[in-house]
Amino acid sequence: MTKFLTPLVFLSLLASSFAQEAITVDRVNFNSLRDKWVQMEIQLSCNGNPSPEARDRRFVENIKVKAYLAYVLDKSAGKFDFYTSEVEIVVMEQGDDNNVYFYLPGQIVDRDRLPTSDPDYYFVDISVGGELQPSQKSARSSSISNEAILASMKAKAESEGGENDFILMPVYYVPAQYLDRVDDLPTFLRRDVRP
Repeated sequence: MTKFLTPLVFLSLLASSFAQEAITVDRVNFNSLRDKWVQMEIQLSCNGNPSPEARDRRFVENIKVKAYLAYVLDKSAGKFDFYTSEVEIVVMEQGDDNNVYFYLPGQIVDRDRLPTSDPDYYFVDISVGGELQPSQKSARSSSISNEAILASMKAKAESEGGENDFILMPVYYVPAQYLDRVDDLPTFLRRDVRP
């Protein structure tokens, strides 16, 4: 019996290692900056590459981080202001801890009468090599208590957020005077600067 148990244990451990998330969202923080700018800080950890086709199992490549912010305009009518933005990270090595930052300009906060604290709803999607990772509880606000609410908020953000496209800015677009306490940045892939 022990002879048969050992291969089964090995296979279950192997399967769970492939199911492991390559990139973990450890925490999401919001900071109020000068002139009412709002900073979103996403803390990431790299767990290595679980793919059997990985070039090197220590490295995870082609990582996309997409942030969604939702502010309630009229809860009874289901109206929200959505802001989304996405960055691409070239590569992270197993054990790396990096931070990704997004910013809402203070004039937008004033214009839309937004709080400078946490938004009503937020969530972060991580994809690796074009494959969306499973949703992580640490990557969303406590107001998103289940997968159905998350799916609904994402669908609404995609269909109704067009008027605020490109307003939520990645760290590399922000004027230097608003870059307060920025550290452990990954290497970003900037497709917008290619000819």
